[in-house]
Amino acid sequence: MQAAILMIVYVLTAAVMQFIGFLISQTVDAYLPAAGLMTFLTLFLSAYGFAWPVAVWLTKWGIVKAGYEVQKEDPRAT
Repeated sequence: MQAAILMIVYVLTAAVMQFIGFLISQTVDAYLPAAGLMTFLTLFLSAYGFAWPVAVWLTKWGIVKAGYEVQKEDPRAT
């Protein structure tokens, strides 16, 4: 169940970061039209990488705040 919550939080976090990147790229495009597309592509791709650690942190915080224990990886699964 915690893995499903993590994936949902990741999708939402990535979507928020994509929107913020879009707003930043629109602002850059208004002042420097030649740099707008490169700014958008850079922020678009980097949002996925930055969203994962943020989603993991948010999920762990939420699980602990709810009073549950964070599940660990099963050592027998390897």
